[in-house]
Amino acid sequence: MALFTEADMKEYMPDLHNYGIQDFSDMIAKTDEDIYRLLRIDWWPKLPQARGWDTFDTTKLKDSELKRSAVYYCLYKYVLPQLTQWAVEGDSFQTQIVFYKTAFEEEFSVATRQLHYDFNDDGLYSSDEQEIQPAQRLVR
Repeated sequence: MALFTEADMKEYMPDLHNYGIQDFSDMIAKTDEDIYRLLRIDWWPKLPQARGWDTFDTTKLKDSELKRSAVYYCLYKYVLPQLTQWAVEGDSFQTQIVFYKTAFEEEFSVATRQLHYDFNDDGLYSSDEQEIQPAQRLVR
């Protein structure tokens, strides 16, 4: 299941279909892969490994907590670059790319500090399965 849908994207960019792109399924799939890769690289290694698990499983994540991050990522990484003319003086799409990239970085940072992961694989997300990571802690 995808982290988000076209309908979710339209919440943030209501005129999404006005620019000629009608099918976003490939972009959504690439975004899911990229978000999971970022989690595997940046989030998973920072968790305390005392629970006896060592394999990152994307199906154990509470995907709804990553929806906003994924929408921002898809817009700045895949959708808006196809719409811009890449003029030297810039255009509104280049400005939006910068905005959504910054929004993604801020939202992803917050989301990964309080992300739920179903460690015991019972299908429920309890408060002890939420790894809250302090932002100012150095993890070695």
